[in-house]
Amino acid sequence: SLCMTYDLEKITLGKTLTDSEMSVLIYLLDHIDSDLKIGVRGVAKENFTSTSTVMRLARKLGYNGFIDMYYKLLANIKTSEEKIEEENAFLSQIEAPVQITYEQYTAIKKTSEMIAETKQIIFVYGTGFMGTVAEYFAKKLLGIGVKVIYSNGADSIAEFENNLEDIGLLILFSRSGRSGYVCNRAQLAKENGVPSIAFTGAGENTISTLSDVLIQVNDDKPFDDRNQKPTLFYTRIMCMIELTIYEYEKYCTNGD
Repeated sequence: SLCMTYDLEKITLGKTLTDSEMSVLIYLLDHIDSDLKIGVRGVAKENFTSTSTVMRLARKLGYNGFIDMYYKLLANIKTSEEKIEEENAFLSQIEAPVQITYEQYTAIKKTSEMIAETKQIIFVYGTGFMGTVAEYFAKKLLGIGVKVIYSNGADSIAEFENNLEDIGLLILFSRSGRSGYVCNRAQLAKENGVPSIAFTGAGENTISTLSDVLIQVNDDKPFDDRNQKPTLFYTRIMCMIELTIYEYEKYCTNGD
């Protein structure tokens, strides 16, 4: 049997399984290369249980039957060879230098100019892991004397609404570019004439249609919405932040 890796918590999320059903599920995942050959009866026999237990498991997990369950579980599994290939691809990206495109550099220069030229407060907002990145950027700006309000997903939109008259620039952080909390603030800024800048993943998304300036980076794990996989996405975003600070200081010193 090939070495397999899988996310048991993700597969069972929101489902209540008995000990027998959980044992069958783990067996199915650990023996995915032979499950189809031995069928429902074989799986039940190997687990000292009945076929009804196996079928009940399939229904609880939301599958149409044993065959449907098998192929859906198969999609959640990586073999050791696939895992090694994924790791090698990740490591090769780490070794490669950070590449800044012309579009990214242009957006960063524009961002640094907008930060330097605004006479009002800058509102920085992000949620989840991007909220942590947004907080870092806010503290970085505060450290160089820029007036900032930082807010995240735990805060009410009233913080933004009640300070609109004093906000000269909105800076948003969203990995997917589709977060409802982030998009609501971007829409509100657009309606009230507050320019906005968004740090997000590459590609067209909701934020890209609402923001005045986009700083987008490649997301090597775009479907990992729970952020469980190793990724260089946040590393790339952090590089954009540091380059923005560099360009800001350069602009303030030289006016260019």
